[in-house]
Amino acid sequence: MFVVHYDPLLVLAAILVAVMASFTGLRLASGLSQLAPARRKGQIAMAAVALGGGIWSTHFVAMLALRLPVPVFYDALTTLVSALIAILLTGAALLLLHFGHRTTRRVIGAGVLMGAGIVTMHYTGMVGIEGCGTVYGVSGYVVSTLLAIGLSIAALRLAYGRRTLRALILGACAYGGGIVAMHFSAMYWTGFVRLEALSLSAPVISNDYLALIVALATFVLCGAFLLTSATAGMPDAAAILPIVPAAPTIGRQLKSPIRTARLPYERDGKTFFVAASEVLAARAGGHYTTLYRGDEELFCPWPISRLEEELDAAPFLRTHRSYIVNLDFVRGFERRKDQGVCLFDLGAAIQEAPVSRTNLAQTRALLRL
Repeated sequence: MFVVHYDPLLVLAAILVAVMASFTGLRLASGLSQLAPARRKGQIAMAAVALGGGIWSTHFVAMLALRLPVPVFYDALTTLVSALIAILLTGAALLLLHFGHRTTRRVIGAGVLMGAGIVTMHYTGMVGIEGCGTVYGVSGYVVSTLLAIGLSIAALRLAYGRRTLRALILGACAYGGGIVAMHFSAMYWTGFVRLEALSLSAPVISNDYLALIVALATFVLCGAFLLTSATAGMPDAAAILPIVPAAPTIGRQLKSPIRTARLPYERDGKTFFVAASEVLAARAGGHYTTLYRGDEELFCPWPISRLEEELDAAPFLRTHRSYIVNLDFVRGFERRKDQGVCLFDLGAAIQEAPVSRTNLAQTRALLRL
């Protein structure tokens, strides 16, 4: 077995690539529930490229940091296949998170897929090594797989729990750490042996320069994606699913439509504001309310009575003593005897809002049913 060591600068570069790519991918995947499915899929594809490409880049740079007493090169086709595996499994995990109601089971399933993507990419990429033989230990498979899956689940729970910048950074650090931990734990139980009578031509670019090129390319790609996400994650008139027009003259007399009102919500001891037009619905909770925006829940310090006064205009409607609904985001309606339910997108934080018997006729009229 060869005695191996690593270039510390390239190891540091691999860690930075992992965290940067993780942050970019998770940032691109945030706030997608208000987008139409076609645009949401496009955003998820970008996030999958950032995350999956970052997984591969971390692995490749870390492998180029490896120092062996024989020259080592990498088969281009096998290396490409390993990158595609990481991107495809990461994309599948993000689709699971953003199409359908996000439950704990779905988050765990997505974490398993992402962790499996890291492990599968790593061992597929190891097949492409030319210049020496590899010997794997069973412990390496077990430990690296558990680390990859466990830290991927932890990263998603952090990033998709409280959708703050701090949570996003923690999630990116957890996921980036998972990539790095998986790689080096697998390498700890991997041995390298000499292959006899092997003749390889030297590559055009040395491994050190190739590592720097891969790292810089990843940072440039992530930077470009982050600039794109500054506006891509915000819904606009063309991106949001078609809205249901409201008839303001039926039932109570509604004032002019609300588009600029801002509602307060509290998080981490600070007060922030959200545009009323972004709120899908509000639910009473005693002396406070829960606001539903996209795929997140916000704590509003106002009681629902004050919120109703602020939102006493189209497209908002008090459908129940505990609920105010934004009719622009209602995607369906279900009649249940003498009551009803307003339905929202599957990926939204709220799936349905009740309609009381006294508000049933007005709600149906405003929905033009």
